[in-house]
Amino acid sequence: MPLLHIAGTTAQVDLVVFDKDGTLIDFHRVWGPRMMRAAVALAAATGGGSELIGHLCWSVGYDHEQALVLDQGPLATAPHDQLESVVVTALFQSGQPWDRARALAREYLTPLMTAELSAAEIAPRTDLHQILAALTHNGTRLAIATTDCRRATEKLLDQLEIAGYFNTVLCGDDPGPVKPDPAVLTALARHQDVALPQVIMVGDSISDLAMAHSAGVTSIGVRGGVGSECELSAHADILIDDIGAIRPAG
Repeated sequence: MPLLHIAGTTAQVDLVVFDKDGTLIDFHRVWGPRMMRAAVALAAATGGGSELIGHLCWSVGYDHEQALVLDQGPLATAPHDQLESVVVTALFQSGQPWDRARALAREYLTPLMTAELSAAEIAPRTDLHQILAALTHNGTRLAIATTDCRRATEKLLDQLEIAGYFNTVLCGDDPGPVKPDPAVLTALARHQDVALPQVIMVGDSISDLAMAHSAGVTSIGVRGGVGSECELSAHADILIDDIGAIRPAG
């Protein structure tokens, strides 16, 4: 069984499950700016002005004045279909008829939030190739669990040239359980024929870590994503600065 060093701790690990945004790449470069562009477009389309922009951002958990995505909010944790429903509800609360609100969200929000990432938006948190190659060479199996859609996720992995390192990728629009349902981790362990105690979940949000604990999986919190260090430290078994702290022993 592969033996890994994780920030000074040594553990036997068969499967490492990574969150994507905030763990492998910079979360804040992508989702806050995209939400702001969507909110501005929706305000222009409805004449809602700055008040609507503020309401939309607040509804999804984005502090647009500080450019801060809030952990545990829909923008940080929800699949795209759920995020769309939140925005539709916010538009309805702002005076738009429900059908009009749904049409507006589908025109101005969803295409933007599900679009493939541009080169300017992609900022790896560390040297992903070196780390993932070392883990794979050590015999550790790797997987991704993300709420992002499959098309955009697969495109990103291709752009980063790291798709081949992962045995399994579970996305927010796949059939079956979706993060933060702990069944995501049990399904990954079952698919890889791995016992849950030999699985670790690596993520930057409280949802990632809570999912790990619910599944009986070791939780590794990554600083610098959507969760503050204070928030993460209350839920993580181990805290790291980036995934470079996870490496083969010996």
